[in-house]
Amino acid sequence: MRNQLNKLYRQTQMDSAPGGRQIEVSIMEMATSKLRGQLPGDGDLKWSRELDEALKFNQKMWDIFSADWLSEQSELPRELRQNLLSIGIFVKKKTFTTMATPQRASLELLIQLNENILEGLKAGLNISRGEGEGDGDGEDGLARDV
Repeated sequence: MRNQLNKLYRQTQMDSAPGGRQIEVSIMEMATSKLRGQLPGDGDLKWSRELDEALKFNQKMWDIFSADWLSEQSELPRELRQNLLSIGIFVKKKTFTTMATPQRASLELLIQLNENILEGLKAGLNISRGEGEGDGDGEDGLARDV
C-alpha cells in the first residue's frame, strides 16, 4: 500500500510540474526583469555590479538556450533554430558591448529581444494548451456555430 501511495505521489508531482516551455518562459521573464530593474528612471546607464550580474544572468540563459538549439535532439525546425542562434550571437555581442560601455539603448534592445522571444514562447504555450487558436471564436471574439 505504501509503495502505491509513493508512486501516486510521485506521479502527481510529475503531472503538476511545469513543462519545459513554461520553465523557459519563467527563466526568460526573470532575466528580463533583472535587466529592466537596471534601467534608470532617466539619464544615462552607468556600470554597476547589479547591472553586470543582470547581464551575465541574461547571457547565461541565452547560452543554455543556444546549446539546446544546437542539439540534434532539439524539436524546433532547423530554420527556426538557425534564426534563434543568430539572435543568440547578437545578444552575446551586445551584452559584452554593454558590459564594457553601458548605454541605455543597448540595455533596452536586450530587453526588447527577450520580450519578443517571450511573446512567441507564450503563444506556443497557449496553442499547446488549446487556448487561442481553435477555441471556436472568430476574429471578433464571438463564438461560431459549427
